[in-house]
Order: sequence, then structure tokens, then C-alpha cells
Amino acid sequence: MKRSFVILASCIAAVGCAGVTANTAGSASDATEAALMQADRDFAVATHSRGIDGWMSFYANDAIRIRYRSNMIRGLDEIRKLDLPTISDTTSTLNWEPTDAYVFRGGSIGSTTGRYWIVSRKAGDADKELGRGRYVTMWRREGGRWLVIMDTGYPDPPNA
Repeated sequence: MKRSFVILASCIAAVGCAGVTANTAGSASDATEAALMQADRDFAVATHSRGIDGWMSFYANDAIRIRYRSNMIRGLDEIRKLDLPTISDTTSTLNWEPTDAYVFRGGSIGSTTGRYWIVSRKAGDADKELGRGRYVTMWRREGGRWLVIMDTGYPDPPNA
């Protein structure tokens, strides 16, 4: 009887510990929607403070960018070439804010959607909104951080 109790207690303890390990292994604690939303906000901060280098620091090596009404661009060099004129433009600023996030596939993949707006920095036009729209960004968790694997956006329809 005593031996059965010890075996049963050991099994319960092992199952309980296995459950704790499964819940904390890898990136489970960091792979939440809130963490992904923060990664998207950090992406914007890095872009505003470091320009194209900040922008590119959030892209995975195998990332793609889907151009509005055009084909996709593949890889870091092509993405940099595509986005350099826009991100480095000193006459306007690209701003964005995520509105939704979803983490799936065991916490290794996620997506954010949100709003973007472009603001003029030209003298006499400063802070005038030049355009706005929505975006979708797909993320992959690598080495404890979220990296962009796909990004696309589309403008809001013009005002009537």
C-alpha cells in the first residue's frame, strides 16, 4: 500500500512538472499577443530613430515585402532597395500603430495588423497628413525576438 502511494505520488509529481516545463519551455512566456504588439511598436521606434538601418534590423533574412498592386520583393537586399527612398525621405515620416496581434503555431509565428499614416516634415506643411492606410505584418520568433517575415500595406480610399 505504501509503495503504491509513493508510485502514485511520484507519477502525479512527474506529470505536474512536465506540465510546468511544457508551459515555460522555449518562448511560451514571451510569445503572447502583447509581446508581439510591443515588437511592432519597437519596430516603429527603431525606424524613427535609426532610419533604414532600424527598419532593416527587424527583418528576417528570408523576408518578403508585398508591394501594393504589384509583385513581392524577396530578401534583405531587395527590401532595402525598395524601402530606402521612403524610409530615408527627410520630407515625410511613416508612422504606424498595431491594432491587433495573433500568435499561433506554438508561439513561433504571429501577425499584426494596424494603421499607418504619413506626415509631412516640410516647412509650411509640417505635420500635415499626406496619406493613411492599413498594414499586415507576419512575424517569426527567432532567438528570443520577433522578426518580420512578410509585410504589406494598402492605402485608405481617397476622401470623396
